[in-house]
Amino acid sequence: MLPATDTTEKGLEILIVEAMTGMKTDPAQTDMGREPSALYGGTGWILEHWQDYDREYAVDLVQLTAFLNATQPDLVEALDLENASSKRQKFLARLQGEVTKHGIIDVLIIEDFKMV
Repeated sequence: MLPATDTTEKGLEILIVEAMTGMKTDPAQTDMGREPSALYGGTGWILEHWQDYDREYAVDLVQLTAFLNATQPDLVEALDLENASSKRQKFLARLQGEVTKHGIIDVLIIEDFKMV
C-alpha cells in the first residue's frame, strides 16, 4: 500500500524544496532552513537559513557574499559586506535598483556594474 500523500501547504513546500535542492527533507522538521547535505541540488538551488534573507534589499546576504568571494573576492572587502556599514547599504540599494530595473540575469552578466 502506498503512503498517504501530504496535500497540505507544508507538504507542497517540502516537494518544492526537494525538487529544487535534490535533497530529501524530514517532514517532521519545522525549520526548513538548515545546512545542505550537498553543495548543489536538483536545480542548483542551495538551501540555507531564512534568517540570512534581508527583506529590505530582497537578498540573501550570506549567499551574495559567498558568490562575490568566489567570483570577485576583492569586492567583498571594498564593499564592506561583512559589516552593516553605509558602504554596504549603498551597494545593496544600488544592486536592488539594478535588479528591479533590468532583472537579475542582466545584472549577473553585466561586466561593467561598478560600485568601487
